[in-house]
This record gives sequence, structure tokens and C-alpha cells, in this order.
Amino acid sequence: MTLFTHLKIPGILISSLFFIIACQPANTNRIIEINSPYSYQETLENLNIAISEHNYRIIHKSDIGSAIRERGDEDFPLSIVISFCNITYAKEMMLINEQLINDMPCIMTVRESSNGVIIGTRLMDENVADKKQAEFAARINDNLKKIMVATVL
Repeated sequence: MTLFTHLKIPGILISSLFFIIACQPANTNRIIEINSPYSYQETLENLNIAISEHNYRIIHKSDIGSAIRERGDEDFPLSIVISFCNITYAKEMMLINEQLINDMPCIMTVRESSNGVIIGTRLMDENVADKKQAEFAARINDNLKKIMVATVL
């Protein structure tokens, strides 16, 4: 059972949210972000589920906000960087272009801000001459966007 099925989210809502994410203006640093309607902890829980449901494995978490709090800034906003990978995709990527290892692992961030809880990711560059590389990047970016949507619905 997927997160979408479990929450009984109407298909039109899912399509609309995915459209909003997909249509964000071009960003030279390839970062996209959306607000989460959930608390920081609920967003993290949803993200863990979404990553797993899309056949990725979490390989590392950098809990930056908590580390800063532990050093004495008790009111610092919570923030985390979650690194994850799919070994099948990683192998395919390396066979296309070994330099793409610099785009791996995939990451998602969750942070508290004055605008609420924000989830973000860095997309792969699709504007490349190599057709296989561009197609691969588009597929991974589609996965990243779907993970974001699943996290906030």
C-alpha cells in the first residue's frame, strides 16, 4: 500500500501538486523546495516512507539543526540533510558517465523556517549534450519530485 492509497488522496490533488513542483522556474543551482503542511517530525517520518516506497535506501542523515542546538544555540531551527541511493540507478549512472558520481547520493533536506517546514532537493542537470545522460537525469528528477509530493501529501 502506498502513502497515496493509505491517505486516500484524490488523484487530482496529487497531479496538481506534482504540476506545481514540475513548473517551478528554472533554477541554475537546481534546487527546488516546497512547504510541508506537517510538523518537522511528521515531515521526516513521511520522507522516510516516501524514500523507501520509491526503492531508495537512506545511507546517511546529517542532523545539522540538532548539532547546532547541542553547541548552545537551543532555539536554532531544526534542519537535516538525508542522503539516499538506489544501487541499480547508481550503476546505470556510472556506466553512462562516471563523473555523475558527483551528483550522488540523492539528497532531501527538511528544515524549520519562518515560513514553516520546508522540504528541498537538488535536481540533476538535464541540460547536457549526451542523450542517455539527459534521459537518466530526467528520470531521477522525476523520482525526486515524486518523493517530495509523497512527503507532503
